[in-house]
Amino acid sequence: MCGDIGETSRCCVGYSAVGFIFTLWVGIMIKNQPFYIGGLEDAEIAEANAFGAMYFFAATFALSVVGIMVTGNDKKEEDSAGGPEGYQLQGGPVQEGYGTAS
Repeated sequence: MCGDIGETSRCCVGYSAVGFIFTLWVGIMIKNQPFYIGGLEDAEIAEANAFGAMYFFAATFALSVVGIMVTGNDKKEEDSAGGPEGYQLQGGPVQEGYGTAS
């Protein structure tokens, strides 16, 4: 599943986007309405932790996008190196009239 940087980055980009949105929402809730979240002893520490996690998710998202772009550029170079003329799909001569409508 995660054999190279490109596949791992594609997995992490979705995870980090959802994590960023969720921790942003939690941070805003703690900042504006901490009384709706039960069990908070210190709202300021919880708010700092939520926004800190949000920044890490943003950094993971950015690194994942860079990983996708770098891997995508490598694959484009591999594909365009030979072109369709470089493929040997047929071993013998082409029959006359092959592929034309008669």
